[in-house]
Amino acid sequence: MMNLLRSLVSLFPLLLFACGGTGEQRVDTTAVQQEMARREPKRVTPDEITEAAYLRGGSMAQQMLSLLVKQYREEKPEADFITYLQKQSVHTFAEDATVHWVSESVQTSGLREKEQQILEAYRYSQEQNQELIGNVQRIGEDTLLYTHPVILNDSLRMSLAMPTDTEAAFLGMWSIYFSKKIIVQDM
Repeated sequence: MMNLLRSLVSLFPLLLFACGGTGEQRVDTTAVQQEMARREPKRVTPDEITEAAYLRGGSMAQQMLSLLVKQYREEKPEADFITYLQKQSVHTFAEDATVHWVSESVQTSGLREKEQQILEAYRYSQEQNQELIGNVQRIGEDTLLYTHPVILNDSLRMSLAMPTDTEAAFLGMWSIYFSKKIIVQDM
């Protein structure tokens, strides 16, 4: 019996080492909890998704317009900014969106149906002297379309050093397509 006890006592350190004992690295429980929380299924309302797309789309549209203004200043074309914008064709892919510039003067036949409708609505609203604002539309089950009108307003005039008496005009819109999944994951 004593030999069996000695054998078990001598095997205990081997078992402890084999099972991980004191030689294993410790897991960062905070990081694990954060990752678990990130992967936890989220329940969000359609209104919350729309609001998140609206905020992200507005930010992206402002960034894209800033890039166009910067590009215009660097190129110093002979055309004024309005003519310059009408000739621009911007179609780019961000990591989580597809961004497309739609000039006010573009023929709607080359646009997707929802873009055609929104562009016509912006044109009509401009004619009626109504305020033009960003818009979020659902395209199918898994895509959101954010549109942002670009208007020649006082701040844009100032950034381009244009005369203040230049008439306010609807110049076009940004069409930004988001995956609903990406919007929800980032909430």
